[in-house]
Amino acid sequence: MAIEITMPKLSDTMEEGTILRWLKRVGEHVDRGEVVAEVETDKADMELEAEHTGTLAEIRIKEGEAAAVGTVLAVLGDATTAEPAGAPVPTRESGQTAKPARAVTVAAPTPSAPARPVPPPFVKETAVTPPAPAVQSGQSKPRATNEPPAVPRGRQELSKLRLTVAKQMAASKREAPHFYVTSEIDMSEAARLRASLGAAAVVPERITFTHFIIRALAVTLLHHPRVNGSWADGAIAYHDDVNIGVAVAVDDGLIAPVLRGCQHLTLRQIARATAELVEKAQAGRFGGDELSGATFTVSNMGMLDIEEFSAVITPPQAAILAVGAIKDRAVVRNGQLAVAKTMRVTLSVDHRVLTGIEAGRFLEDLKHTLENPVALIVGED
Repeated sequence: MAIEITMPKLSDTMEEGTILRWLKRVGEHVDRGEVVAEVETDKADMELEAEHTGTLAEIRIKEGEAAAVGTVLAVLGDATTAEPAGAPVPTRESGQTAKPARAVTVAAPTPSAPARPVPPPFVKETAVTPPAPAVQSGQSKPRATNEPPAVPRGRQELSKLRLTVAKQMAASKREAPHFYVTSEIDMSEAARLRASLGAAAVVPERITFTHFIIRALAVTLLHHPRVNGSWADGAIAYHDDVNIGVAVAVDDGLIAPVLRGCQHLTLRQIARATAELVEKAQAGRFGGDELSGATFTVSNMGMLDIEEFSAVITPPQAAILAVGAIKDRAVVRNGQLAVAKTMRVTLSVDHRVLTGIEAGRFLEDLKHTLENPVALIVGED
């Protein structure tokens, strides 16, 4: 019996994908869970895994060709129908036809801890260089060793990723009535706790403020299910799990890999999982479900010394949290001026799902959780 391998929907916004490379040739044996091809989507290059064991009997979509979600890419046959290993890869012009078949979905890879902890640079820092001064007639061009790169002239075509982000953000601002709530959170206790964890050397992972924020969001979102919900054609959809998307800048745009079931993860587990996703983002390789299914998103630009900003909601989510830098700022404690490490966060909210009071209460609870961070390490192994 033949089994069809179809183009899977590898992200929430994916409509088609391009076959970058076939890793198996016609006639070769394929094990369940084995990567058979690399696929370029609107978000990243991803790996296509087989969900059944068999022999690759036919390839219908050639390398470099695009196919819509659901299109048959290849066909697995029984081992008894195998062609000799190394047989040429057939194309759609070859006239071959497949036997009646059934669809195969992509196997979602199981997240695993990275071999070593990696600090999560959620936004890559890029130095902005001013344009070179104009050269007057008769003057020679300056011989600077750090001359800025040439500025593109004319029309520049966007990548699939940038086009997808542009369409998604435009649709979000057009359809979702945004409003914004900002709070300033005292991170002094979190800073002391983080320093203590590092000094004690009992936690092998490098714990960052981003990990504290994700852990605090997981705890707080459980008590505010509507903030963790989404807009669904005139209704509100509630979700059992807290799946937090973490905005990561890549060379040609922005993606948000997803940490699933955050309500069940300890601070250390969040640190490990986040490091793994960031490594995959920088390498441009993701599994089937790592870019879809987020119920809430956090975007942290604190490492760029940004005081505060507002982010655009990722549909159909109800909200997104924008995080600014932690800085020493003047505060009033017991009627006296003092200096504290504070962080400004802004919650962008879909007014169709949440009211101002609901958004304000969520931020109030998040603030209380982060200002009393010991609760975030309870139950650590």
